[in-house]
Amino acid sequence: MADIILKVTKGQKFSDLVPEKLNQRIVAARMNKRLFDLSDSVPEDGDAELIDVYSDDGLIILRHSAAHVLANAVVELYNALPNTSNENQEGFYYDFDMQPISTDDFPKIEDKMKDIIDKNIKIEKYTMKKDDILNLFKNNPYKIDKINKNADDDATVYREGDYYEFCRGPHVPSTGFIKAFKLLSIASTTYNGEINGKRMIRIYGTAFPDKKMLNDFLKNREEAMKRDHRRIGQEMDLFIFDTERAPGMPFYTPNGAVIRNELIKYMGEINARNNWQEVWTAHVFRDLIWKQSGHYDKYKNDMFLFQLENGEHYGLKPMNCPGHITIFQRGIYSYRDMPVKYCEPGTVYRYEKSGEMGGLTRPRGFTIDDGHGFLRQDQILEEVSSLLGMIHEVFNTILGNVEFSFDLSVMDKNSPENYLIEYKCRNCGNVFMLRAGSSKIECPKCSSKDLEMDFSMWDAATENLRKALESRNLNYKEYPGEAAFYGPKIDVHVKDALNRFWQLSTIQLDFFMPINFDLYYINSDGKKERPVIIHRAIYGSYERFIAILLEHYNGKLPTWLSPIQCYVIPVSENYNEYAESINSLFVKNNIRSKIDLSPETISKKIKMIRKMRPSYIIVVGEKEEHNKSVSIRNRKDKTIEMPVNEFIEKIKDEISSREINQMF
Repeated sequence: MADIILKVTKGQKFSDLVPEKLNQRIVAARMNKRLFDLSDSVPEDGDAELIDVYSDDGLIILRHSAAHVLANAVVELYNALPNTSNENQEGFYYDFDMQPISTDDFPKIEDKMKDIIDKNIKIEKYTMKKDDILNLFKNNPYKIDKINKNADDDATVYREGDYYEFCRGPHVPSTGFIKAFKLLSIASTTYNGEINGKRMIRIYGTAFPDKKMLNDFLKNREEAMKRDHRRIGQEMDLFIFDTERAPGMPFYTPNGAVIRNELIKYMGEINARNNWQEVWTAHVFRDLIWKQSGHYDKYKNDMFLFQLENGEHYGLKPMNCPGHITIFQRGIYSYRDMPVKYCEPGTVYRYEKSGEMGGLTRPRGFTIDDGHGFLRQDQILEEVSSLLGMIHEVFNTILGNVEFSFDLSVMDKNSPENYLIEYKCRNCGNVFMLRAGSSKIECPKCSSKDLEMDFSMWDAATENLRKALESRNLNYKEYPGEAAFYGPKIDVHVKDALNRFWQLSTIQLDFFMPINFDLYYINSDGKKERPVIIHRAIYGSYERFIAILLEHYNGKLPTWLSPIQCYVIPVSENYNEYAESINSLFVKNNIRSKIDLSPETISKKIKMIRKMRPSYIIVVGEKEEHNKSVSIRNRKDKTIEMPVNEFIEKIKDEISSREINQMF
């Protein structure tokens, strides 16, 4: 259903604006980027958008309400104190302080939830004084903590029968809107994710507007569980985690290092062809650089910080950009030298809480295919267009003819206080940049407050991002207000074999770092001029991308990425010598090959190697030795015989061209 945009008048009820035929599909409304319950009154004249339950926002609202129904049911069934919920495009969870339960309890909880839903209980919104809300939740210390931290003098509470929630909303109008739901799993966590926090039970679930969507989700989820990268990684012996020695830090085995190194090698080729120069930067810096870059204030609680005996403070790097800036600052550049583009597979470290880590998708140490370009403003369009081309080439090479989506995050000019803005002093003519929300907005040269706000740099940069997308005929969605305070950006999402979109690549413009580090180049007039920094990552992190790759291919990677490209098996020990000569020939031709000379039967050898997912199984016996050939079995169990030299040429071509499909 297309978005419904209506002209509205202050004082109208949003619920009165819903067409009767859509009263089971519209769950909320939006005005000026703010979501409203249908029971709310229109705050001002203007345009309002009605939110369909099948839209992304509608699904989040539905799942938020389903999480409350879960809490309602658990409180009625158990002596539980509800803490907080969260929801996303997959489902929802709710944390409780309660005695341990298991998935065996889910049918009972689901029955109670179904009873609440079948009663179609109205979900009512109340605006209350903070003191009254504190009194309402006086027996729940977790809600009291959240109220004290988040409630203004007036805040909202939602009522669902006898169940109350301190919540901003919005919610579906009644519980009957939840047409299909399922509890999925259970986990242990801690309050606020703190290591020594109170132990909590986290219950995961999902909800949809209809049962078909739920069934499709559950089917895909079952397939995704079969393809879980952690299971595949164990079967293929790719990586390990040691929670005692280095929690959250991946260790790559020889097989895993093959995949990682091949991806790094390929990205190196792409970078070189597009004039990105590879550098290397340290892993540990004095904390001064993180304070200067602004990362210290933002990431301090998520950084690994330490102090030496001499009193110096250091931190493991959470970002690579200050290192690349340090290299840029070693010289003076003319406008003719620009752009200067540095890249590296840079490992960074962030202190993820123990309950938030998850295999390669959320480790504490990970490597980014990071790049930072130092550009003139007039070079933004060309460089962004080049990066979009690199992104297209990389993912079509590695994943095949994949589907992309593009998000353009831009500033909201109605909230300039959120951004770094250029000002011109009307008194002395000085031009400078300052975050509009700063407490002291005055000219640094003459202290005048008679300033003119200039959006031209933002406008030009944003328009260049638009033009780059449009020049490649790429459809994109624009998100006002989602830009970082230091510049607009493009996020790229890629769909995998399970129809899941993953946000991978980012192209971020940055006006802030050049000011913070006083970066400049000499322009055509011989004067200093600030460059713009472009932060870019294509894979994102190697760890997360490897996880996506393993699940996309179910571990059956294209031959160029496969840790074992050939697995040689003689039919009996009489042909061990020929098998060894074939294996040696493969190795000499840079084909990753292993040989199995064990006394097991061929069928058992093949069965045992399946989980390692070699590209080709090579079987040799009397006929092959006589013909100087090999019998080749592909991943679909199709077998052909081929002269050894011919096979070597074909597989080398398959590897060098980075083919996704096998030769037969």
